[in-house]
Amino acid sequence: MPNTTTATSHDEPLILPMCAVFRRFLKDQGLKFTPERARILDSVLSKPGVFEADALLDEMRRDSRRVSRATIYRTLKHLMEAKIITEVLIDSKQSHYQLSIGREPKGYLVCMETHKIIEVDVPELDAIRERVCRQHGFEPASHRFVIYGVSQDASENSEGTD
Repeated sequence: MPNTTTATSHDEPLILPMCAVFRRFLKDQGLKFTPERARILDSVLSKPGVFEADALLDEMRRDSRRVSRATIYRTLKHLMEAKIITEVLIDSKQSHYQLSIGREPKGYLVCMETHKIIEVDVPELDAIRERVCRQHGFEPASHRFVIYGVSQDASENSEGTD
């Protein structure tokens, strides 16, 4: 099982043994670390950004990895409970997920026509979050920033169909 390396402040490397974290979580819950769960974890760890459960299932099946839809959804639930992934609330129709360990919160641009999701870095949000939380005596844990709109690709495609 791969280890994920991320950078902390000042580029100090931090090795996160996701497999060990997940094994420990499952054991504490009285559950087993099965080969299917291992394959799902491996696939999730390879995701650089936001992903959907059904797309993960399709990808695993294309790679000849046998896994059921129910196992994917149950394992994603366990990965969220273990705080390895988080659900990214982008729309009400489909759940989206991303790795949470070792990642800073990101912003997203969501095209309402193509459903394309673009991850963006908005460092100014960190300062705003810190200021607002300080003013209200809050200890921030995370934040979400999502802009819904119509991408240039969708606009160009709709102009061509008029």
